Amino acid sequence: MSNSDHTKDIPEHLKGPPTLYVRVGERVAAAPQEDVEVARRYPSWPHKGPLKDGKRLTIMTKKVTYAVNEGVRVIHIAEVVKLGEMVYVMGPKPVYDEYVDGKLATGPLPEGGDALVPNIYQGLTLPSPAADYNYEITSYRFSEPGTHQIQWNPGPLRSNVLTFKVQRHDR
Repeated sequence: MSNSDHTKDIPEHLKGPPTLYVRVGERVAAAPQEDVEVARRYPSWPHKGPLKDGKRLTIMTKKVTYAVNEGVRVIHIAEVVKLGEMVYVMGPKPVYDEYVDGKLATGPLPEGGDALVPNIYQGLTLPSPAADYNYEITSYRFSEPGTHQIQWNPGPLRSNVLTFKVQRHDR
C-alpha cells in the first residue's frame, strides 16, 4: 500500500503535524523532537481511547519495554470528533487524574473542573473536529522490573490503558 493510500483513511483534522510544547521553568518551549515523533503516530495509532459523546482521550509512550529507572514519558491527546465544539489547544495544560498501577500519580481534577476546558483560558481555540496535543508530558521511573499500567481519567472521560514492561538490562 502506498503512503497516499494510507493517509486517505486519516481524518482531515489529523493530517497536519502535531504541535507539542513543554514548560521550561516559567517559559513555554517546543517539546523535544523525540516526543513530537511519538505524537506523530497518533493519527494511525490503533490503540486510541474510547469515544464518549464524540470525545476521546489517548495516552502514548515511545515504546512498550523500558529498562529499570529509565524515564517513561507519557504524551496526552484530547480529540473531539463531533462538530460544534471548541477545542482549547494552547498549552501545555496540567494533566489531572492520571493513574499509575491504579494509584493517583498527578493531582486530582479540581471540583467542577473539565479536563478539556480550562477554567481560565486566553488562548487559541479550534472548531471541532480537532485534536489537542498540548497537555503536560508526564514522566515516570520504575525501580523494579514488572508490568505497569497508566490511564488518564479526568471526569467522565477515560483514556486507553497503556501497558508496558520494565526490565533489567542484561550485562
